[in-house]
Amino acid sequence: MVWLSKQFVRWLNWIAPFVRRSRVENISTEELRSVLERADESFVLVDVRSQTERDVSRIPGAISMDDFWSQRDELKNRTVIASCTVGGRSLLFAQRCLKDGIQSRNYRPGILGWCEAGGVLVDPNGNPTRRVHTHNRLLRAPDGYESVP
Repeated sequence: MVWLSKQFVRWLNWIAPFVRRSRVENISTEELRSVLERADESFVLVDVRSQTERDVSRIPGAISMDDFWSQRDELKNRTVIASCTVGGRSLLFAQRCLKDGIQSRNYRPGILGWCEAGGVLVDPNGNPTRRVHTHNRLLRAPDGYESVP
């Protein structure tokens, strides 16, 4: 199911110009890991998942969409890296940012791709965790991580 979801997101980005939306450049897991390790302040990682999903875990350094909009004036000169579960909601958020004149990229692998690459997750208190909210019962976390539907 993850493969199908990823293909759907790829297709949505491809048809974007035909439905008056912008295509969004993707960022790879390796690039995101590098940005986070360097603490590169020219980027901001925005987790567009719901509060319920973020209450389980998030990629370290990510802020919520609400936090981004409330700090928009301070963050508007940074490139937004939008992230969700498999890249669909983050694509839509990145398109909205582009429409508003904010540079953005989509982390299409999403939190499940981050887990597939062995990435660290943190809970709301910043403690490492292996739990990940999978957005729906059709998606599963990779081996070594606990799915929370």
